[in-house]
Amino acid sequence: MVSSTIDITKVQYFIIFPILLPMAIIMLGFDWLMSSYKYKGIQIAFHTPHFLNKKKGYKKASELIGMLLLFIFMVSIVQHFLQKGFLFSVVLLIIPFSAIWSLFIKKGKRYFTVAIQHWKERTRGLANYFFMFLGAGLFVEMLADSQLLSFLKPVFELGTEKTLILYSTIGLYFFITSLIGFHPLVGFALLAELLQPFLVDIPSIPLSIVLICSSLSTVMFSPFNISVSILSDELSAQSYRIGSWNMIFALGYIGFGIVVACFVEMFFMY
Repeated sequence: MVSSTIDITKVQYFIIFPILLPMAIIMLGFDWLMSSYKYKGIQIAFHTPHFLNKKKGYKKASELIGMLLLFIFMVSIVQHFLQKGFLFSVVLLIIPFSAIWSLFIKKGKRYFTVAIQHWKERTRGLANYFFMFLGAGLFVEMLADSQLLSFLKPVFELGTEKTLILYSTIGLYFFITSLIGFHPLVGFALLAELLQPFLVDIPSIPLSIVLICSSLSTVMFSPFNISVSILSDELSAQSYRIGSWNMIFALGYIGFGIVVACFVEMFFMY
């Protein structure tokens, strides 16, 4: 969803990253605070394994963070020179970067052994995904060319003058489409068609914040999302029930993204 947003708005990732990271930390802290208050009567027994080395764990975590930052930096460079989009740059760079990094941390033999075996196993089922995304792509293209979504165009046109209405409409759009079974990426493709004529008149950085927050929030409550489906299997509960538990927090996350976007637009875009 982040990559799709970058490709739509043409915003560099390193520009919105300093905004998104504090937002994630704030929402994480808020979630911890509310959970500790709500479930403070529940005792959790935690036993530290005797083989756990905290110092080594911190070192591995630091290496992981450093690797991710370097990867994002390299992807941004490739995107800048090729001008083919952020997601394309990720796909192009991820295999050579992973191989070189494995050699750097002296795990090259293990990486190639595991990666080759994993590749053989996963490619057997790629045909299913091919036809699934082919069907989804055809559906999106035909729906975008039809008149079924024409009633939304006046709303987005009005949003170019009153961006608060636009941001709220985007949040409501992802909320409704995710509940009726649209994957966020499919919703993204449809929304991109609707926004295309108005992108020149909409501030790109605030729009990116709203798109990312609204689309990512669907992983918390959409009954058709893989994360909710897996959790429903683990807890033996219905997907809609789990989604209802997370609904308020997800809507709050969307609202928080809209507030931050309006703040950025008000104080930094003019």
